Amino acid sequence: MQVDPEQDPILARALVGTLRDEWRPAADAMASARLWERRAYVLLSLALLAARRVEWLRNWLRARPGDRDAKAVQCAIETLHGPGRRPGRAVT
Repeated sequence: MQVDPEQDPILARALVGTLRDEWRPAADAMASARLWERRAYVLLSLALLAARRVEWLRNWLRARPGDRDAKAVQCAIETLHGPGRRPGRAVT
């Protein structure tokens, strides 16, 4: 997935952060997405990237267990990859 950092710096920062196992840029991107279309785009972008690496999401869920945005990303991963078929290792 390619995102132009000049056109979408928030999402670009979030995607780079996930590669470094940093969850805060992803949380910021989700929090900034107020319109449904934008929110869906950010959510699906993060969920697709998590197919390769999930540690950032695990860290987010541990740091903020009740965070609805983190849970939304987790649910999107499960939806995209089928029930019980999470990418990589289980995200819990």
